[in-house]
Amino acid sequence: MTTITKTGVSAFALAAALAGMAYAEGDAIKIGYVTGLSGACSSISEDGLNGTKLAVEELNANGGILGQQIELIVRDSQTKPDEGGKQARELVASEEVDVLTGVCSSSVLLAVEAVAAEAGVPHYAIIGSTQKANIEAFQPNFWQIQANATMEAFAAAAYVAKKADWKRIQPMGYDYEWGHTSVAAFTERLKELRPDIEITDPIFIKLGDNNMGPYIAPALSTKPDAIYAAIFGGGLVNLIKQGQGFGLFQRSNLVTLTTVDALQAMGDTMPETGVYGIARAPFNAMPQSDALTGFIESYRATYNEYPTDWAVNGYDGIMIYAAAVEAAGSTEKDAVMPKVYGGTFDGLRGSGLTVRAFDGQMNAPAYVGAVTFDPQFPFPTLSDVDVVAGETLMWSEDKIQALRDAAK
Repeated sequence: MTTITKTGVSAFALAAALAGMAYAEGDAIKIGYVTGLSGACSSISEDGLNGTKLAVEELNANGGILGQQIELIVRDSQTKPDEGGKQARELVASEEVDVLTGVCSSSVLLAVEAVAAEAGVPHYAIIGSTQKANIEAFQPNFWQIQANATMEAFAAAAYVAKKADWKRIQPMGYDYEWGHTSVAAFTERLKELRPDIEITDPIFIKLGDNNMGPYIAPALSTKPDAIYAAIFGGGLVNLIKQGQGFGLFQRSNLVTLTTVDALQAMGDTMPETGVYGIARAPFNAMPQSDALTGFIESYRATYNEYPTDWAVNGYDGIMIYAAAVEAAGSTEKDAVMPKVYGGTFDGLRGSGLTVRAFDGQMNAPAYVGAVTFDPQFPFPTLSDVDVVAGETLMWSEDKIQALRDAAK
């Protein structure tokens, strides 16, 4: 198995100096970046793009990929599947991009994956995480660099199962692909781990709805020991802030997707207790390394804030693609994909990450812990974090094949 190691971040300063120079001779390697710069995904999409830009600038400062500069071509999906598919088709047809990435919403991810499958263009996920992209809709030029929705929900269920005094759980989620997938997977795994726990009927929140009262009140009426909420971004911030007016954190606990952006947005308005989080790449809880330290410093110098999970994945995603192309000696799909599926990648989130060819899933870890205040950071962070190995969360190939067969 080929070991592929990404470059460090030490050359970032040089990138800034070279930013205005012309590309090296030869065609640029084009990355088609379709993301929700408007709509429900706007805040986290911007973070993912920022991390991606940092990686592109660093790589270009060091000669690009295979001696060719990288051109990042960004399109706004508006967080709409039809628009995302349209933008992906235009990137393939008009720009002749070498790879597609960037998608936020899981429903948009599936639309873009359909385009990538038809066009035969490599496509990888850095934010959108539905497991359908790995199972029913899987096509063999796709890979996912983070734990998918089912894996994260399994990690949350394992965490909840260890809370012996929690006897009733209220699931809640956004009313679209990712929310339904996450709630279903969480419920399935928690029933297996704790048959004694009562799991009430799920409550689904309209995507983009800022008024959480109509959802919080019925959730608390079931008198749960904890609410599992598959929501993110501004909706999550609203849930926590408005939940305090309902006494949510005196009456129950919340287990949800507490990525760094949500923690930054909450700041000192975050409750001191009662919030537990699942995360994808919390900078303070990942294995510390010179590469991670350099990335954090570069990101803060460029954007004046700490990197979010989405920024980490945006950066890692480009570096993984670059490493696979370098190993293949080509951007052609038939050369690159065996290196993606056959490589071992060292990134900001740790070393020895691999992508399973059967479903394009990386064995990326999930992170679960309690939200607390650490005086070294100006916002709450996860502490006492369980780093759950991706291998323990991935479905077996037999299970995946059965799901594919059932979907036909």
